[in-house]
Amino acid sequence: MRIVPALVMALGILVSASGVTLAQVMSSTNYRIPADTVSVGGNRSTSGGYIADDTIGDWATGEDLSSLNYAACSGYQCFQGTPYVSFSVTSGTAYPGLAGQTAALGLLSTGAVKTSDSASVDSIFITLTSSAEGGSIVSVRDVAGALARVSSPTSRIDSATATLAPSSAGYGICIESVTQDVSSPTSFSKTSPYDGACNKTMGHAVGAVSAAPASILQSSGALVSGQAEILIKASISATSPAGNDYSDTLTFVASSTF
Repeated sequence: MRIVPALVMALGILVSASGVTLAQVMSSTNYRIPADTVSVGGNRSTSGGYIADDTIGDWATGEDLSSLNYAACSGYQCFQGTPYVSFSVTSGTAYPGLAGQTAALGLLSTGAVKTSDSASVDSIFITLTSSAEGGSIVSVRDVAGALARVSSPTSRIDSATATLAPSSAGYGICIESVTQDVSSPTSFSKTSPYDGACNKTMGHAVGAVSAAPASILQSSGALVSGQAEILIKASISATSPAGNDYSDTLTFVASSTF
């Protein structure tokens, strides 16, 4: 059985700007000012549905404008510094893994749950860095919501959010560990249901995968070197159809809001 990790990167950007940028980055050994402005007035206005920054005598400027349905940054200050996202998906028995590899589960038996184990079964490694002040989300989706046989797609091990156990058919993924650089402004964190009791020995709580994207990791703002190790787990019952060509393709998508 094999899993094929895939990678997609999406940037959510909602911005507007006008005018000519005249400000310059000012810095010394002790400080850095990425943007300055000279104006004669302005204020921040808020309600349950919007946040707006306005100025008098200056080009439009506004940051951290958001509500339930939108996020926006307007004016030249939003463009001080180039927005960036770096995202990678690899697999292997140890970080950083290799890109473009398949993760082979090998032979499944009713006597144990097969899991990424740092030895014979690869983990999937996510690495994300983003300057997005609105935060980032990593989501996952697959083709059929199951490990399915290539030669007989109706022969399948369905994926479900559950705690896998020997002799009970199941398939899913979970996040064993997540971290970020010490300089990161925000944390990289797991999201439910991929944040349960998960390890390479006895912790087999997994989240389901399906054709509908599901969030597995997130940050609330800019993120530096967010890293996560994702474990693949599967088990079979005595009535699971036999076959050596079960497979699935997992697609991971990173979305950042600037």
